[in-house]
Amino acid sequence: MSDSAVSASVVPAALDPAGPAWDEAFLRVESYLRAHQIESRIVLNRLVVEIVLAARAVSASPAGAGLDPVSLAMREAERRTTEWFARVLGDAADPEDERLGTRGRIALVMADVPARWPQHFLASAPPPAELVEAMRAAYLEAGPELELTRMVPRPLDFGPIANVADEAWKTFARWPILRALFGWALFIGLLAAAWFATH
Repeated sequence: MSDSAVSASVVPAALDPAGPAWDEAFLRVESYLRAHQIESRIVLNRLVVEIVLAARAVSASPAGAGLDPVSLAMREAERRTTEWFARVLGDAADPEDERLGTRGRIALVMADVPARWPQHFLASAPPPAELVEAMRAAYLEAGPELELTRMVPRPLDFGPIANVADEAWKTFARWPILRALFGWALFIGLLAAAWFATH
């Protein structure tokens, strides 16, 4: 048996670069980027290949030990996206803000970056000034500062009919004989109405 055959036999199937797990990772990353409205096939394929290759490099290191290709690829895609948002937004965003990814995605759509500058999304090169300006304006609009207000509970008013019905119900609850008489009167009234309607 050759050395290449021996080495291939000890590589786990999940880490096989030609295996179905990496194909699944490729498709998941592609779907992730499509969710960001990246539709250009050229840009989409370039980004997916870069992310999957980076994930494969991590899988060969101790940091990627025990992780499946899909998890590695999605982690790499999320990391690159968050870093790109932080780099483009600069001082407008707090890198430690847990909402950076969510607000960044909203700003991405509001600024129409996927349609206007698709080639600059997740690119390592500095983005154009127009993209930066549009993203920062959209980011600030997408996430206003939280303002705390105090709400005082108020009684609910269901109107005069509900008040009359409530008072009638309380009266019937206090006088069970009256409630029984009202019930029989209502029953007899319904029977009379049905008799007149059929004759």
